[in-house]
Amino acid sequence: MAEQLAAERSTSIRSVVVKTLMVTPSGALSPGPLSAAAVALGAKMGAVAGLAVALGHMLFEAPYTAMLAKGYARMARILDRYGKILNAAVIAFIAWFSYLLVLDGLHALLGHAPSLAATGTEANLLDALIAGIVLTGANAYFLLWWLTVGLPLIRDAATLGPYGFAVMYASHVWMDYAWLTLLAAGGGIVRLMGAEAYGVLLLALAALLAVFAADIAARSYAGRRLLPL
Repeated sequence: MAEQLAAERSTSIRSVVVKTLMVTPSGALSPGPLSAAAVALGAKMGAVAGLAVALGHMLFEAPYTAMLAKGYARMARILDRYGKILNAAVIAFIAWFSYLLVLDGLHALLGHAPSLAATGTEANLLDALIAGIVLTGANAYFLLWWLTVGLPLIRDAATLGPYGFAVMYASHVWMDYAWLTLLAAGGGIVRLMGAEAYGVLLLALAALLAVFAADIAARSYAGRRLLPL
């Protein structure tokens, strides 16, 4: 019996990791104020600016997501009663977020991606750290992302306790560090990848999110699953 429970827990942990790796790029790699800050500050300080921005981001995000996971038991009672309605809202937001990614991707393919040049005075690591905190906490899209797109990750992690949350968050946050550091070192998202490659990446992320939304819809309204997770 103990071995069976251990196997089920291991399977659940793997599922959390895979889902997190699927969903995280839609937020971490999409254009936004953190990306702009990493590029601008990176042009002045190099890759270390991206690390500082990512640390500031994490200092807000980690307690925010932990709070959501801790309160998920209460949220679950609401979900049991209004689950289908709330899932409809989640699906709608994911569809909207996918649409925005498609627009950004098409703009990049057409050569209209923004050039994030560095301007202004000298900066230091404290500036980058503060930028990461403020641009995360004041970003409504970020707050909504975890309440909608990231909510299934919170749910799965919450059912596995503190260890499940730690695994989920670790699977998520490394992408923020890697991407923001890469942007800071590269000096610009378009220069780093090329406009066409970045456009294709955003379109692929939009498609991945659409599949994730379709899976939620199938589970909620048809009792079936599209993804084996």
